[in-house]
Amino acid sequence: MTHSFETVRILGISFFNDTLQRSLEIAQRQGGLFLAPSGPGLADLGKNPAYDRAVQTADVNLIDSGYLALLWQKRTGVAIKRHSGLKFIKALVEDSKFQQNLKQLWVMPGAAHTAPTQAYLAGQGIELPDTAYYEAPFYQTAEVRDEVLLEKIRRERPDYIILAIAGGKQEVLGYWLREQLDYSPAIICIGAAIAFLSGQQAKIPTWADRMYIGWLLRILADPKTFIPRYWNARKLRNVLNTYGENAPV
Repeated sequence: MTHSFETVRILGISFFNDTLQRSLEIAQRQGGLFLAPSGPGLADLGKNPAYDRAVQTADVNLIDSGYLALLWQKRTGVAIKRHSGLKFIKALVEDSKFQQNLKQLWVMPGAAHTAPTQAYLAGQGIELPDTAYYEAPFYQTAEVRDEVLLEKIRRERPDYIILAIAGGKQEVLGYWLREQLDYSPAIICIGAAIAFLSGQQAKIPTWADRMYIGWLLRILADPKTFIPRYWNARKLRNVLNTYGENAPV
């Protein structure tokens, strides 16, 4: 699928470097695989071929990592347009066209996340039936597959498939789904972003996301989970200095 928008090539990945409105238009009119690779995920490029393939072939890779944006500006002197997964999904949910299109399927990480998400969406005027939510099993392998989910999508043919599961797995699953389907829905991998809005995770104010400190608020709310995750992202600096525009090998 070919889209017309500005991009910047970093670590062998074509990152979306255009307006937020343009990304919404692509999702609504053309569909495709939308990813928002995290700093820790990018720091581990070259270690998981399935993940690498997904990010290298995605239709839209949003620049979610504030650390990546800062490192790239320091390296090149050029500022890039950062649109986090949180910023994107908030704008999408608040968009009137999305609100009016109820052909949506939300793939959740478990039953505890479904009701809060359903309540949040209802508060935005998006009243979806229980069948619009799919509680994903625990995917144990790097090559993520889900035949039950695939059959549900083939049967219901939603225009939007929002994957709100763990990073590293959602990208691989999204890629696999896109390759199996005979039509082009918007497959949007946003991980925990909806949980910030539904109250399942610590709230990240717009100003904090804009200032690239959402990671800090997550650490303060749950240090046991997020300190190790973001500590791993420190490697991104060396990876970027070594490879620049090229894919790590």
